[in-house]
Amino acid sequence: MNRRDLFTPIGIFLGFLFIYIAISIVGGIQMLPQFFSFSSILIVLGGIVASIFVGFGAHEVRNAIKVVRKTFSREELQIEALITFFVELLRAAKKKGAFDGVVDKPTNITDPFISQGISLIMDGIDPVTIQEILETEIDALQRRHTRVYEIINKAGRVAPAWGLVGTIISLIIALNQFDTMRELGPEIAGALITAFYGIVLSQLVFYPIANKLAKQSEDEIFMKRVVLTAILSVRKNESVVLLREKLQSFITDAADYQLQELAKETMGHSNPTV
Repeated sequence: MNRRDLFTPIGIFLGFLFIYIAISIVGGIQMLPQFFSFSSILIVLGGIVASIFVGFGAHEVRNAIKVVRKTFSREELQIEALITFFVELLRAAKKKGAFDGVVDKPTNITDPFISQGISLIMDGIDPVTIQEILETEIDALQRRHTRVYEIINKAGRVAPAWGLVGTIISLIIALNQFDTMRELGPEIAGALITAFYGIVLSQLVFYPIANKLAKQSEDEIFMKRVVLTAILSVRKNESVVLLREKLQSFITDAADYQLQELAKETMGHSNPTV
């Protein structure tokens, strides 16, 4: 189930808000217009887009735009619901008596991966072939996600560089137009705005979104592994108890993973003394 995730836009908004407040405190509200430069925005964003177009194909860029939208939604891991679904599916198959690899396909399936797996069972495909087909689907999905992550991560890497390019351009223009440091002061300050834009976009927008996409990809791959295990158990006509135990182990794995991530975050914020 997908739910709107407001933390991404709220986090970005708060980042810019705190910068706004900090500028107002240090330099006063009258300094805020000095931090806006259309030419600087054009250099940084234009440079980022150009770098991505050169390094990646049009199809990959379009796919990345679609996937980035997922950062504004959150898919809850519903392993318990999957367990119930496949347990009932296996029970329904066993009620037919002699299991021949064919089950009735439920009509309420919206997940294409689950639908594909059940279709393979209905066609009587052997378990080894089913695993190969679904593993290929998972690998293809993982490659697509990795490519999108690389695109967004690339934007984060090149943003400060294009900010520096804009700063150099502004400095060259300023140094050729003014003779005294008094005249150069405001121009040098304005030249640094482009570098400011590049760093802020990199650290507040692109890198966080790339990290979030990586986490969402891990969750999606994890759920597909659960589905793959369930599909194979149904196809092999394993016992309902064994199927439930196998899928319950994924809940333990998910809980352990969350505890490990929490421990990493705790260690990262702690300052141990020797």
